Amino acid sequence: MRNISQFINVLFLIFLYGNALHSQTEKIKNFKIFGTNKNVQKYVFFKDEIINVSFDELSYNTNNYYYSIDHYDFQWNKTNIFKNEFISGYDDIRISNFNKSLNTLQKYTNYTFSFPNEQFKIKVSGNYILSLKDSSDNLIFQRKFIVIENVNAGNIEIYRPKDLKIRDTHQNLKIKFFCNKCPFDNRSEYRLVVIQNNNFNNYKLINNTTLKTSRELIFDNILFDGDDEYLSFDTKNLLGTNNEIRKVITGDLYSSLLYEDIENLIYSYNPDKNGVFINNSLNDNNDLESDYTLVNFSLRTKNNNDSKIYIIGNFNNHEISEKHLLKKTEKNLYKYSIKLKQGYYNYKYVSVVNGVAKNLSNFWQTENEYSAILYQKKLTDRYYKIVGFTKKNSDKIVN
Repeated sequence: MRNISQFINVLFLIFLYGNALHSQTEKIKNFKIFGTNKNVQKYVFFKDEIINVSFDELSYNTNNYYYSIDHYDFQWNKTNIFKNEFISGYDDIRISNFNKSLNTLQKYTNYTFSFPNEQFKIKVSGNYILSLKDSSDNLIFQRKFIVIENVNAGNIEIYRPKDLKIRDTHQNLKIKFFCNKCPFDNRSEYRLVVIQNNNFNNYKLINNTTLKTSRELIFDNILFDGDDEYLSFDTKNLLGTNNEIRKVITGDLYSSLLYEDIENLIYSYNPDKNGVFINNSLNDNNDLESDYTLVNFSLRTKNNNDSKIYIIGNFNNHEISEKHLLKKTEKNLYKYSIKLKQGYYNYKYVSVVNGVAKNLSNFWQTENEYSAILYQKKLTDRYYKIVGFTKKNSDKIVN
């Protein structure tokens, strides 16, 4: 009997602890990584540039959180170099800067930190993952970012594909890197990664150059789905309605009902910011006085299908997971709700068919931002170093 009782107690503790951890993770909202301008989210930084991080926990309870970084290669595989090779000092640092929200229905605590700082400094370029853990060493979230230094200049040409089968739905890229630390080494391995709209889940890996000389590297015929313009809404004025917000309901928490979104079959220009969100409000302090609202989305598709449809944007790290899955409520109609801090938000819908994420619509005219990162590994190197970086917007795409 004692063994059975102990076993039941263990199961209860696991259940209790597991639910507490899940609840704690769900309370982390509004993660932002940025430079000197908090309204400009970014994921590529120069070495020694200040990297600022901010997030909210939907609670007035203050918890001990710790952050650390690790070094990764171009495919986001952890490298085998030691930590003291890519940082000076030490990480696994407790976040000591936090403040509670002021005069908000949703109580929250805002945590902020930045690096390099007195504890550590990044020494080398590369891909990095920032990890946040609690005092019990449980992983709360991770975010990717890239550090560059002394890179070769590049240029991106974006044009409409010539292939008639994809001419209306894709964008074609030609990328050149010009050697300012010449020459390009014929014995080195080069890899190119091209990212669309700062979405690390939407990238192309190019293993071979189209043309390589001592002074120039060319990568051609890089195809991306054109996608569609991001949709947007703005809750700066929580009690106000506008072209995107149909109704606002007050209660224990604000609730914002958006107008119904319609799946596009024909391209329509819609100014966007390529997936970002910007916290703003009518208050003086957006970090602490902005409130949260339950945002209610609805999507009407043109055809009835059984595909799973998800909502993504920088606000959820473009994450395709069950917690961002829309619920089908009737034929062709999908709905979703999420608690978001006041501000301007870009978002879009994607479907998943046979495990592959697909845009609902693709148009060659869509305005997208592309970032190209060039990696090099010499015979004597133990990891790929970033030696080139450039970015380009497709607003002037060549037809």
